[in-house]
Amino acid sequence: MDKNKLRQVILDQQTIFQKDENLIERDIDLDYYLKGNEIVVISGIRRCGKSSLLRLISQKLEGIKVFINFDDIRLTDFSLENFQDIQEIIYELYGSNKKTYYFLDEIQNADYWEKWVNNLYSQKIKVFITGSNSSLLSSEISTFLTGRNKVIKLFPFSFKEFLNLKKIKEYNTKKLTSLEKMKIYKEFLDYSVKGGFPLILKNNDLELSKQYFEDILNKDVLNRYKIKEVKEMKDLILFLLSNVGNIYSYSTLKNISQIKSLSTIKNYIDYLQNVYLIYTLQRFDYSIKKQKVSSSKVYSIDNSFLKTIAFNFSENKGKRLENLVFIHFLRKGYEAYYHLGKKECDFVIKKNLRIVGAYQVALDINNPIVKKREIEGLLDAMNCYKLKEGIILTLEDEKIIKIKDKKVIIKPVWKWLLE
Repeated sequence: MDKNKLRQVILDQQTIFQKDENLIERDIDLDYYLKGNEIVVISGIRRCGKSSLLRLISQKLEGIKVFINFDDIRLTDFSLENFQDIQEIIYELYGSNKKTYYFLDEIQNADYWEKWVNNLYSQKIKVFITGSNSSLLSSEISTFLTGRNKVIKLFPFSFKEFLNLKKIKEYNTKKLTSLEKMKIYKEFLDYSVKGGFPLILKNNDLELSKQYFEDILNKDVLNRYKIKEVKEMKDLILFLLSNVGNIYSYSTLKNISQIKSLSTIKNYIDYLQNVYLIYTLQRFDYSIKKQKVSSSKVYSIDNSFLKTIAFNFSENKGKRLENLVFIHFLRKGYEAYYHLGKKECDFVIKKNLRIVGAYQVALDINNPIVKKREIEGLLDAMNCYKLKEGIILTLEDEKIIKIKDKKVIIKPVWKWLLE
């Protein structure tokens, strides 16, 4: 790539990066990531706010801030030699005696990026990188980056961040007035449909999620993994997004799709997870071997895809709630599974070597049949893992039920998400 052309791209991008935008604070302890000289890795799905988080971080730092977005089409012919050009251009523009920070967006698009980032680290330059591929989160990252690193797993807005965007900040979930409850509940209904992609919410344009889906599918999946059977892949994605929370096996997917190879189905699902479009949930078993071969559930990274991409033969609000709960567990870094013994329980949470929590999710439990099913599933998990209490998350219900020596806590999802 011509050095003068690269200089122009850098100047253009610097101008955009330094724009004074109204940014929403994320629920992340940024001070922890600013300390020390470790490389900071920010990984997450496209459009979840990684570039904005770089801006938030840059606002807390003093010095020269170099921003380069490697998703820029003008950098298509960027090569290994251009990494050295970048530093030369920065020195020419700003000098070499000032504290310098590098903010490198969608770095996975540049070949040999890890060698250059390691070189910057060796020069004691603080580097922040983002990417839309889970390889940036894998154990391989330690191999790629010889320097120490800290990782931020970024998701679309949580409900708390969504309320922040709506300028609803001052509230105590234990002391809400009726008016506050009504206001937050109304916002939650909106959030449960629109999800948490920042630009969709700022522009109030749910149709953007269709564009996001196509970008992720085409750029991050089909092109990156060189998939030729496009219809097969699309049909599989649509089926998975239309059946969040349902148990499936590779054999089941093989039988209902035109994909004849179990290994191909497994690879496709791995690709979709690698770009954060979906996540799978395994059945808990004390035997790791049994756990790995058991049937799984699948969930979507964001509820907007359930509205705009999935087949909505009926409005399944209960599955929307379940999807929100699962993503909340991921956001908090919890190790989640589903339980299947005599009965099924939606989620159990593992900490160290034991299960420490059990959760059911239902739209409501007003129907006696639904109430019986949810409580029995929860109790089965509680008895299996010797838990004294479990939680049923619903849209509105809130109460406590005592069953012998067990406590079943029923609470609204929206309130639980804010705790």
